[in-house]
Amino acid sequence: MNLFAFRKHLDRVLYPLVSSVAKLPMHANHWTLLGAVVGLLCAASFLYGQWWIGLALLLARGVMDNIDGFVARARNQRSTFGAVIDDITDRWVLGIIYAGGCLQLANDHPHVLIVLGFGVTGSLCNVIAKLSIYAESQQDVVRTEGKIGHPIDLVGVFGSVEFLIYFGIGFLVTALTHDSRPALFGVWAVAVMSHLSLFQRVVFAWRRYRFVDPVTVGREMADAENFVGLAGTEAPRPETAGGGECAD
Repeated sequence: MNLFAFRKHLDRVLYPLVSSVAKLPMHANHWTLLGAVVGLLCAASFLYGQWWIGLALLLARGVMDNIDGFVARARNQRSTFGAVIDDITDRWVLGIIYAGGCLQLANDHPHVLIVLGFGVTGSLCNVIAKLSIYAESQQDVVRTEGKIGHPIDLVGVFGSVEFLIYFGIGFLVTALTHDSRPALFGVWAVAVMSHLSLFQRVVFAWRRYRFVDPVTVGREMADAENFVGLAGTEAPRPETAGGGECAD
């Protein structure tokens, strides 16, 4: 299980800070784009070896990832576009931050360039596996207050929070000790754990869906919608999610 299950507890801890900052007159999507800019600056800081600045921006970016979702819910600014752009921004930011740190470490440890490719590939396939399971098993997708969810969310030992922990702690110790080895351990941890999580999600799909015929499921869902229509009740439309509403 990853730390997504504890997201609500973390949200409660951050609520005083997030609710205060969210009072600024900015749309939820603007917070998402601002988070992308902060992420880019964070990546540049790690690229040039400015560990403390990079860590501060990494923390600020993490808080902004909560602010956009809070603003979307509190001000009724939820939209499907907001959910999509937030999801894309999250992955893009984590990718360039990881690349910035790896490229700096490559000055002393050239093999990190291989680790960079390994880590990006593992993280990318990890996300693709999750989104593919979402798309191919619509019968298990649920929405709560606009937030899309699926049992796959709780599968795997790697996600956005885990990335921040492995990567952030590694570079924090490097900043404190002026020794690049802890940061090296952090980027290796991201690469290895993302692949382990990918394996866990593939096993989940095999166990849960290997005997499920998508054609049969599609017909059953269509029949259910037709039954609702014949009963004289309009089938409920899925509520759209806003910025910060998609999980990793």
